[in-house]
Amino acid sequence: MFQNVLLSIEDSHEWNRLLPSSRSVFGSHGYASISARFRNCSPRLYVASSSKAAVCYPIQLRPLSELKFAANTEGEWDATTPDFTGPMLQGDEPELVEAFPQLRDKHFRESKIVAEFAHLHPWQEAEALLPEGRELNREIVWIDTTLSPEELWSTHFEHSCRKNIQTAQRSGITIFEGSTDAHLEEFYRIYRATMERNNALPSYYFSLEFFRAFRNELQGNSRFVMAEREGKIVAATLYLYDDQDVFSFLGGADAEFQQFRPTNMVIWDTIRWAWETGRKRLILGGGYKPDDGIFRFKSTFSRHRKPFHIYKRIHLDKDYRLLDRQCRDHYALNGDPISYFPSYRFVKSA
Repeated sequence: MFQNVLLSIEDSHEWNRLLPSSRSVFGSHGYASISARFRNCSPRLYVASSSKAAVCYPIQLRPLSELKFAANTEGEWDATTPDFTGPMLQGDEPELVEAFPQLRDKHFRESKIVAEFAHLHPWQEAEALLPEGRELNREIVWIDTTLSPEELWSTHFEHSCRKNIQTAQRSGITIFEGSTDAHLEEFYRIYRATMERNNALPSYYFSLEFFRAFRNELQGNSRFVMAEREGKIVAATLYLYDDQDVFSFLGGADAEFQQFRPTNMVIWDTIRWAWETGRKRLILGGGYKPDDGIFRFKSTFSRHRKPFHIYKRIHLDKDYRLLDRQCRDHYALNGDPISYFPSYRFVKSA
């Protein structure tokens, strides 16, 4: 009655047919191809389907062989997901929805996937497909871009936000969409300096070629928005988008020009672009910690909040417990708790 398949990036035609970038930019074949080259993972699209409906679930397999200790298990992988994805239902068949957790569990075990961690799209309604294992991670800020920019300005923006945009305008900040190699080099300069200034995790230090890949391979789903003052790029953000959502992905600002509030202008321009092109939401995301400075800054643009959930699942319990013990032995953790999932992916800082 139901069929299962685990597509790889070589199955581009079928992947694009089942989950086009117009429906999910993060779940798209283009995003998967970029991740395969720059994020040390093996993307897959798990599909459980019938004649009436299909559940598409983009995942990123990570080899256990890359762990810093010997992974003496039968399992070969664990799985995470791109941002804002999780399983996505197409069609209407309650029987498939009910059967999906068992179908997925069985297929993942047979594929030697030890554990699974997912970042769930808040508007995909994953509750029925993932009835157990979801956890509230944080609140995120989003902007309703079905409302006109004028209405958002008057009813959602805080006074400080309007003031900062006006400061940027008076200071001569202009906005344009970057496309050339020179633009991307400036984007990278600003992004890299921002990560260094914020002591970002190593996983955020992407190469210039990573950003070029978005320009070259996801042209219809990515937008580099640049803020310029007196001929100098002073802030930039890479936005990814599909038919409904615009996502603030990666970016930064030149610390020397923060007093001119260029990032406010970048977001203000993107709000207007999203409204003009018929997108429903601009998703700004959250902060590093609850109610930190980044979250409060984003909150000045919108009163809307949305719970953001993650998902955790162990598929091969025996292998998981063995890997957990090997990790603890490697780092001499003894009985210390590990607030990380999967626990064996924990890396002890120097």
